Amino acid sequence: MATVEIEHVDKVRPGGQAVLHDVSCAARDGELLAVVGPSGCGKSTLLRLVAGLESVTVGVIRIGGCVVNDLPPQRRDVAMVFQSHALYPHMTVYENLAFGLRVRGTARRETDRRVRQVGARLGLEAMLERYPRELSGGQRQRTALGRAMLRDAAVFLLDEPLSSLDVPLRAEMRRELAELHRSLGTTMIYVTHDQSEALSLGQRMVVLAGGRVQQIDTPVDVYRRPANRFVAGFVGWPPMNFLRAESLADMVGAPAGEAGVEYGVRPECFAAQPGGPDDVQFTGRIERIESQGGEWYLELALRCGRVLVRLRLEQALTVGEPLRLWVRRADLHTFDATTGQRVESSGR
Repeated sequence: MATVEIEHVDKVRPGGQAVLHDVSCAARDGELLAVVGPSGCGKSTLLRLVAGLESVTVGVIRIGGCVVNDLPPQRRDVAMVFQSHALYPHMTVYENLAFGLRVRGTARRETDRRVRQVGARLGLEAMLERYPRELSGGQRQRTALGRAMLRDAAVFLLDEPLSSLDVPLRAEMRRELAELHRSLGTTMIYVTHDQSEALSLGQRMVVLAGGRVQQIDTPVDVYRRPANRFVAGFVGWPPMNFLRAESLADMVGAPAGEAGVEYGVRPECFAAQPGGPDDVQFTGRIERIESQGGEWYLELALRCGRVLVRLRLEQALTVGEPLRLWVRRADLHTFDATTGQRVESSGR
C-alpha cells in the first residue's frame, strides 16, 4: 500500500524558527494529493520531510504503513521532481533517463527497453539524443518526470514542477500530469502555490497557511465550502469579496446581520438579473472595467464597500455608470469576524 500518513508533525529549525505546527494529513493509495498555500507557508518543507531530505522535529511520517522518520531518502521508496529540472547538462535525454538504472546495475538491454518505453509515453522519442540545452521547458520537465518514473517508486513527490514554465505551457503540462497520474495509478503529492493547479489536478487538497493546515477536502468542497476566511480568499480567482454584516443592512433582501459576522461572495456569483425572491440586490457605480473576451471583470463601488464582479454581458459598460446586480442568498458565505471560521447558517 503506497499510502503516506503525516501525523502531528512539527518542524523547528535551528535557532527556534517554527515552520510547521501540528500538521496531520494523508495521501491515500493511488491518490494525487495537492498541497497548496502561499510562499513561506511550509509546503515545500513538508515535502522534504516526507522525502527524508530534512528531519521531523515532532511527529510521525509513515509510507506504506511503515514509520520512516529515521530512514534515509534512498530507503523511502519515493521519487522527487523539483521546480528546477536538475538534468545533467552534459548528458543526452537518453543518458539522463538511463542514469539511475545504470547506477543500480540494471542490464543494458533492460535499461534500453525501459528508457524507450518511458520516452514514448512522454512524447520524447524524437528527443532522446538531444541535450537539455536543446529542449523546450516542457520537454525538460517531461525528462525530469521520466527519470522519476524509471525509479518505479511507490510515491511521487512533486515540488512546484511547473512554476518555471509560461502560462500556456503550464496548462498543457497540467493536462499531461493528470493523464500520467491516471495511467500510472501511483500515489502523488503535488506541492504548489498556484491554487488553479491544485483545483485542477488534486483529487483532494491540503490548504496550508503559516505552517498550519487550514482545510483538507476535495477541490469542489474547498471551493464551495471554505473552512475559514483565509481559504475563502486564497482559493479562487478573482478572490472572494468580504463585507461586514452590518454594512449590508440597507441592501434589498440582505440577511439580518449580526455583530461580529462577515459575509463573503465570489465575483462570479453576481448576476445581472434576479433569480428568485430571496436574492440580495446590490446597487453601485462601476469604477473599473476589464474585458476578458466573453467576460467582464468589474470593480463596483457600493455604499457598503467595493466588490470585484465577473459577468457575462452582451451590452457595453461604461466607467462611472450605475449598475444593479443580484446574488442568491445561498451564495453568501458567513464567517466569524473575530476567528475567521466559517459559520454555518440554517438551510446551507
